[in-house]
Amino acid sequence: MNLLTPRLIAAALLAVTTAQADDTAANADKRALNLAVQRDGRHNQSAAAAVSLPVGRAAWVQVGAGQSRSRDAVSGERYKPGQLSVGGGVAGKAWQASLNASQRRDGERLRQTDWAAAADWRPMDGVSIGVDALRRQARARGTLASSAGATTPIEQRVRGHGVGLRAAVAVTPRVSVYGAAMRNRYRTTTPQATGNAGGGGGLLAGVPLLGQRVTAINRDEAAFDRSAQLGATWRASERVALNGELMQDRLHHGGNLRSVQMKAAIAAGAGWTLTPGIGRSRGPNGEGANYGLLGASYAW
Repeated sequence: MNLLTPRLIAAALLAVTTAQADDTAANADKRALNLAVQRDGRHNQSAAAAVSLPVGRAAWVQVGAGQSRSRDAVSGERYKPGQLSVGGGVAGKAWQASLNASQRRDGERLRQTDWAAAADWRPMDGVSIGVDALRRQARARGTLASSAGATTPIEQRVRGHGVGLRAAVAVTPRVSVYGAAMRNRYRTTTPQATGNAGGGGGLLAGVPLLGQRVTAINRDEAAFDRSAQLGATWRASERVALNGELMQDRLHHGGNLRSVQMKAAIAAGAGWTLTPGIGRSRGPNGEGANYGLLGASYAW
């Protein structure tokens, strides 16, 4: 799940709505259940669920779970990492801050732990500013294939941190624009488990932290040096909002992931909001993939 996009769209929608009443609790919108599924034309897919509950009149807690499935373009291996997350935060009338911890794991092949902190501030009606911080520690196991055909078990480790900025501005009472940029600094090590697979270099395969299998569906599992997003939200009516977004990520091992997507937020009644969408991403190997997504949220 993208770390930036949900907060950006929420900030964009907030920018075109009126301020809350003075007697409304600052965490009134945190009693919610969120569901999301995604799938692309190369059979990569993900599913996630999260529930948040208010605590008192200012704080909230949140827990979530999910799983993604993808295929390595080099080795042909398939991965099914599961994800668990827990977090919480506190909010005021014009600000909020949160901290979230998540872990992805696919047996012994992938273990990834992320700590994400965010702070948002609304200095005036129609303007929202945010700061993000991320710390990651991950380990993946795969193989090193030599030109002679021999393979050697190998382990890759990634550690690092990143910081980012976000902003959303209401251009008109119904239209807002938003953008975000994030810069990460990662350190990678790849100690071989045994030997050197022929001693003449080789091709890493089946290492989940590498970029051959990165698409818009599983981008949160990849290590990016830089990320940038631009988008706009149009509230077409009291029940429908439309959103378009461009994303570009620079992978730590080289290459780019570029994506464009469009979504609609539809108030379905009885506390439900549906979010269908479509998009297209192009990975570091140059292959493009269309994808679809469907989200549902329930507030009570």
